[in-house]
Amino acid sequence: MQPQKSVFKSSPPRHSILAALVVAGVVLISRLAFIGPGFGMDYDAWLLADAARSIAETGQYVGSRSPGYPVVEGLFALLHGMGPWALCSVTALASAVACVLTMRLMRRAGCSSASATSLCFAFTPVVWLSSVTAMDYIWAWCLVMASWDALTEDRPLRSGVYLGLAIGARAASGLMALPLLWLAVRRQKTRTFALACTTTASLLYLPVLWQEGFNWMVSFTPGGRGVMDTLRLGVVEVWGPIGLAALGVGAFVVGGQVRSRESRPRPLQRELMAVARIGALLNLALFLWMPLEAAYLLPFVACVLILMGALAPVRVMGPLAIALLVSGIYIPGGEGALPADLEQREEQELLLDLIEEALLVIKEPTVVLCGSMFSMVQYRMGDTEIGLVKLKMAMTDRDRLMKAKAEGGEQYLFINTIDPWHRANLGYSLWEVARPLLPEDWRQLKQGLE
Repeated sequence: MQPQKSVFKSSPPRHSILAALVVAGVVLISRLAFIGPGFGMDYDAWLLADAARSIAETGQYVGSRSPGYPVVEGLFALLHGMGPWALCSVTALASAVACVLTMRLMRRAGCSSASATSLCFAFTPVVWLSSVTAMDYIWAWCLVMASWDALTEDRPLRSGVYLGLAIGARAASGLMALPLLWLAVRRQKTRTFALACTTTASLLYLPVLWQEGFNWMVSFTPGGRGVMDTLRLGVVEVWGPIGLAALGVGAFVVGGQVRSRESRPRPLQRELMAVARIGALLNLALFLWMPLEAAYLLPFVACVLILMGALAPVRVMGPLAIALLVSGIYIPGGEGALPADLEQREEQELLLDLIEEALLVIKEPTVVLCGSMFSMVQYRMGDTEIGLVKLKMAMTDRDRLMKAKAEGGEQYLFINTIDPWHRANLGYSLWEVARPLLPEDWRQLKQGLE
């Protein structure tokens, strides 16, 4: 008589439920400790919030940015009245669910370090930071993991719907369709999976196509960075220095085990590793083509850790999880990404209060150049025109600005942050062509507000 397979379709053992609750609790607590004011430092988070507010107020779809993120925009519209903290908190909850799904998936494949690997994912700095911001990265990956998990349970319809939702949350999730389709073919579930996925994604993007049009959906331009900047963004900001060193040590240990054949993956583990390997390569290629945000590598991080965790024991993945946790809150000579982000969000909230106060007292025709704070100021003020003030992201016509500065008339001000966005994108400093909206020592105005 053959032993039963340890595949739990409906009634997982109690220790699995307890482990899932512990992992979810640890992840959620770690997130709630670092949710600051506002929607986060990523200006796209404020665009999402602004779109959600418009959807909630008008009942019509409004895209935050191309190609559309209808699942997250719709969900945030439902929750918008509860404020920024609620949107960041439900994103933190989604990250906890993603970690539990990672653990389930790996346990089903017989991986001994499933819980430790899920915590490695949770505490990787770029994942942790994305989990406390009202952005779409975590939501999309949570739905991808739900699709992957359902497909390993031989539930192709559910899996296809989840992947379609993931694509609706973030179109780049469609990259995972290739490895998951490979898995569906192996399990002879191709037709149901593919039909469910394409139908769900198509239905979700119909309102985007109807309201915004096809040209808007494809109106993004891939960006480029220098080699060193790409390495900093794609390596240091993803793992942190301590986490990167620990990852290197762990990879060396696992490589030694593979070479000595101490670690021989079973069939389900090989299947898991194949999907993770394809997913990692595809998402790395996307980042190298468009290296704009470290969070673009979130799926790559998950796939790399799953690939590593499929071979590594707990004695490797456990210390790695601890190192990644430390890396998120501390770097040699300074503070880590999470406490730094919390401080920046508090400073950003102060700056937005001061900007709002300054804009409301302007009594002459004025253009305020906002740079990367455009979406934040627009959200706070509710529009791009406030009395005699017009908000613009930037202006490339340097001569026009210089003439206005010299001759008077409509005045040009700019939000004087330490953000290098202005010079990098315009080719000149706004200090040359416009006056700052706030005094240079605006941080000292905090006492006056209090």
